[in-house]
Amino acid sequence: MHRLRFVAGPLAGQVVEVTEAVVVGRRAADLVVDDPQVSRRHARLNPAGGALEVEDLGSLNGTRVNGARIDGPVRLAAGDQVRIGDTTFEVEAAPVAAAPADAEAPAAPAAPVATEAALAPVPALPFDPPPQRPRRPPGVASRRLTPTLLSFGAVIVTAIALVLYFAMR
Repeated sequence: MHRLRFVAGPLAGQVVEVTEAVVVGRRAADLVVDDPQVSRRHARLNPAGGALEVEDLGSLNGTRVNGARIDGPVRLAAGDQVRIGDTTFEVEAAPVAAAPADAEAPAAPAAPVATEAALAPVPALPFDPPPQRPRRPPGVASRRLTPTLLSFGAVIVTAIALVLYFAMR
């Protein structure tokens, strides 16, 4: 179990416990942050092997860990600060449950901290996926197939029309 304490932004002062993979974003996310500088699906927090990892999901403004912009999954430690948009949260060390007086009785699980944003469970992968290249912005026409094909088509049609025009003279 990992705790995030929000120190700046609209969720400042709140504490969120992360027990499963969580997508943080402005909309269509498990943890919604009402910050205009945050992408709809900005970053993913993933508990991995007793630690917490953060990964940017191709956001426009990026994700920063301790001031440095990341471009792949980064393992977080207690005290690390993560900034997405104008929102900053700090990773806190999870409290260790005290050993019960009776050795046969198991310790009761800690109750999660209530937050306004509901954290929906996301299925965890049984393996760590390979790092992905940063995504390019989807709105740039030169990086899309359809405008490129239409441009080449227009050039070919013009070339054929010129050949026919001069062949008939």
